[in-house]
Amino acid sequence: MPVMALWAACLPAQDLHLSQLFANPLYLNPAFAGTSGCGRISLGYRNQWPNIGGGFSLATVSYDQYIKALHGGIGAYVNADFQGGGTYREITAAFMYAFQARLSRKLFLSLSVQGGYSNRYVDWQSLTFPDQYDPYLGLVQGRPTQENLPNTPLSRHYADVGVGALLYGEHFYAGFSALHIARPDVGFMGESRLDVRYSAQVGGKIYFRRTFDERRDERDISLSPNIVYTQQGRFSELNYGLYANLWPVVVGVWFRQSFSNPDAVIFLFGGDFKGVRIAYSYDLTVSRLTKSGGSHEVSLGFRLPCPRKRVAEREIEPVPCPRF
Repeated sequence: MPVMALWAACLPAQDLHLSQLFANPLYLNPAFAGTSGCGRISLGYRNQWPNIGGGFSLATVSYDQYIKALHGGIGAYVNADFQGGGTYREITAAFMYAFQARLSRKLFLSLSVQGGYSNRYVDWQSLTFPDQYDPYLGLVQGRPTQENLPNTPLSRHYADVGVGALLYGEHFYAGFSALHIARPDVGFMGESRLDVRYSAQVGGKIYFRRTFDERRDERDISLSPNIVYTQQGRFSELNYGLYANLWPVVVGVWFRQSFSNPDAVIFLFGGDFKGVRIAYSYDLTVSRLTKSGGSHEVSLGFRLPCPRKRVAEREIEPVPCPRF
């Protein structure tokens, strides 16, 4: 996997994808900040292609909260991306504000701006190169490379900016985000501009039975169809799937693909227990990487205390999107 770390460091960069898109809504679209009604804290971990040496792993933590005095929501997240057994890593922190407005009795708009800061690191001495391999013996331990490498690890720091918008009602939502809009230079040994990541999201909830009080909420039995499209440079990705909410249990299935190749079928099982959300998903790879071991992802979410008075006084209703 060290060679793959070099590949990731030298070619134009792309953001990693997640399977539990709505367990990390701020990473998907900053306009989701503060749209859950009450405050929330989310944690996640993804282990991608565990059967490939080194592999990819990603850890996330986020927080967001609606604040009436600001007429909107605030949020922040920190992502840690590791590749090649730690040969390459990237740490990103971002903060966002989302102005939220009621357009009509049951129609709402959220407009957000995001600022972030990232650090990319690569340990060149941990990489291997073609001239260190023998055609018959493979990698020859101790054979030096003729590549002109730095003597110390390289580190790159850069600032970042993004925007997002979200329109939603009682039964639907539609969102759009554009991240890395300043196209920061992320190259180590030459200029390499990060492509803008565009994402469109659409979905909603189909309610079948009102289980508790008169207000529709996440405890009601429902189906939630969703489509998420992402474009970054020449890379495109389409996710579409369906969740079934049988409170407190949620099950879901997604399919991820580009326009030319299938990638994975994603199975999810989760639950909400007294304000704590737990979910596990598995990516069943259907591309040529079937022996990669797929991908495992877990998420843990906490709903912060939300007094009934605050719920009754809030100006904005929660967005009807999945919780995972």
